[in-house]
Amino acid sequence: MVEEVLTEIRKAEEKVDAMLKDANAEGKQIVLQAEADAEKQKKLTFSGCKDDQRKAVQKAEKQAADKREVILKKGQEEADRLIDDKHADIEAQSDKIVAMLLAKYSA
Repeated sequence: MVEEVLTEIRKAEEKVDAMLKDANAEGKQIVLQAEADAEKQKKLTFSGCKDDQRKAVQKAEKQAADKREVILKKGQEEADRLIDDKHADIEAQSDKIVAMLLAKYSA
């Protein structure tokens, strides 16, 4: 009877050892899977950040190009206005010179 009890105890110990071994193996597998999932998420996050950065740069470049166009257009309009003003001044001065010459040589 004692031998039967000892045999049962050994069997129970072996069963517990096997259960512990299985639990350790399963725990290691869970940790490996969690690490793989974390690495995958890290790569996805990094990729998403790169996309966001690229989109932000494109948006900023477009805004800068739009502002540049507005500034250039405004500058061109101002230059054209100044040219028109100078042409008007030149015409007025030319008319005065012609009038002076006509007055001088007509008399």
